[in-house]
Amino acid sequence: MTGGGHTAWALLLPRRMAALNPSEIPSHINTYERLLVFAAQALANIANGESVNVEQGKQEQRLASCSLGTTADGVDRFVIGAYVPVDMPALNDPTEKTWMAAMDVSTARPHVNFLQN
Repeated sequence: MTGGGHTAWALLLPRRMAALNPSEIPSHINTYERLLVFAAQALANIANGESVNVEQGKQEQRLASCSLGTTADGVDRFVIGAYVPVDMPALNDPTEKTWMAAMDVSTARPHVNFLQN
C-alpha cells in the first residue's frame, strides 16, 4: 500500500462516470469564477444528496454543495464544498495533471435545464 493506505481505499470505490461534454457547458460561462460555480452546482446536482462521513461520530456532510452566505465584510458569496475521491497513484503520476486524479462520484447527468443558458 502507498499513500498511507489510500491506494487500497481507492480500489474499493466503485468506478462510476458521468461524462462531461464540454459543448454542454452553457456559453454564458466565460470566467473561471462562473465555471467553478457551475461545476460545483453540477456536481451537487449529480451527487443527488449523497453524503460522506467526514469526521467519525459527527453528522455526515453532503458530497457536494453550493450555497450562499454573507461574509463579515457584508459581501454575498457562493460557498462551495466538495469531497471528491482521489486516485492517489494518478495524483502521484508525474506525467498527469493533478485534476486527472479526481474520481467520479456518479453516473448521473445534470438535469437538461441545468445545461441551458
